Amino acid sequence: MPRIVIWLLAALFSLTTVVQAMTFSSLSAQQYNEFKQAGLDKQQLVHSDIAPLLAQHQQNPLFRFAQAGESAQGTPIWQIDIGSGPVKILAWSQMHGDESTATAALMDLLNFIAAEQNSNWRAQWLSKVTLRLLPMVNPDGALAGSRFNSMGIDINRDAKALQTPEGRVLMQVAKAFKPDFGLNLHDQNRFYAVGDSNKPATISLLAPAFNDAKDIDAARKKAMQLIGDMADLLARELPGHLAKYDDTFSWRSFGDTFAGMGISTVLIESGGYPVDDTRQVARQLNTQLLLMSIESIGSGAYQQQPLSAYQTIPFNRDGGIKDVLIDNITLKVNGHNALIDLALDLDIDGSRHARIRDIGDLSIYGSYHQFDATGLEYRAPKAYPLSKPLTLDNAGYLALLREGYSHFSGDKSLLTNHSDLPLLVNPQGLAGATPARHRAATFLLVNDKGVQIAVLNGQLLALSSGKLQ
Repeated sequence: MPRIVIWLLAALFSLTTVVQAMTFSSLSAQQYNEFKQAGLDKQQLVHSDIAPLLAQHQQNPLFRFAQAGESAQGTPIWQIDIGSGPVKILAWSQMHGDESTATAALMDLLNFIAAEQNSNWRAQWLSKVTLRLLPMVNPDGALAGSRFNSMGIDINRDAKALQTPEGRVLMQVAKAFKPDFGLNLHDQNRFYAVGDSNKPATISLLAPAFNDAKDIDAARKKAMQLIGDMADLLARELPGHLAKYDDTFSWRSFGDTFAGMGISTVLIESGGYPVDDTRQVARQLNTQLLLMSIESIGSGAYQQQPLSAYQTIPFNRDGGIKDVLIDNITLKVNGHNALIDLALDLDIDGSRHARIRDIGDLSIYGSYHQFDATGLEYRAPKAYPLSKPLTLDNAGYLALLREGYSHFSGDKSLLTNHSDLPLLVNPQGLAGATPARHRAATFLLVNDKGVQIAVLNGQLLALSSGKLQ
């Protein structure tokens, strides 16, 4: 950062605060990896992933553990208090069981706070802030890979009725703790784009409304100002990937309810980033946002932010991002030629049956994975009939793909597979002579030299190398 910028910032904040923000909020990848908790780089975290980590941290006198309650199936829900300051921050994660990103970030945060080399940094805020963490509010839903709890109820729509034990725990904690700030940590739809751009919304933020009019009281103003600090951090770390979440008032939701209770609530939604299916980019950003929030709230730095810093953040645009885009495919139909793009939905969170999501000029969209098919023509999937025993290795399978076969049909027991390539037997919902929306993403891409790419349940296999693209 140029010295003149530091001098200007020093006019607003103390130099100590500026150096802290530079040193700890803006962690380099190398610095972050020193504190990143191993074993959590996966799409779905369950209670058994974090239980041994919590047990280890429980031995640290910096952390005050208490069981806040338990889930409907009896799994403990822990609260962890850190610091003794008058300003209170409550942060909770995985209220939706299938939204794991921020839980991993909370484990990274605990590692960072516990590190001896950060003792001077801790001393800056331990007497100013009391931080209470509730990692994995919905452990039953996490185990099932479900948004809902084991009763089938969305905990985040239970803030008023309080029919779920998990919802009651969260409300009881909030009423007893009386936080000044609430950090509501979620994962969002991976198809959100930032405004009209083709960039995925890797992080979306919101100061939730407390009424239909979306009025701004003192508590909501503070939340907006804190988001202004967050926006500055994200503009440095990952410019162009910040959006604002839908601000429609949701009467039953905890964030909106807490906002109505005078808690300055910030919703942090973790989204996708290209070639990052387990959202590790969003995980690191979550950790940085948590660190920055502690610093900014402890020092009061957020109060210098204008509301315009929040208000100018573009909203999410649903459907702006695709899982896979294959550009410039030649399509020949009834004597007509067209150059099309195909968008594939990998259905990561569902049945894992990839589908064709859209067809045509898709140049306005972004994607997590992209392939240029210039010079290649669409060819319909074709079945190899299993009429006698067949043993396949990689070479034999690639030979069949080159002959134009994309999958197998018939008695599956006749096939012995020794290959390590994606292989389909009796797939359902295949497209025909032309690609079609909502049909299976299995087809071939060919040129005058034959089949070049086999798209097998959304995975692109290059026949020249035998490797997935």
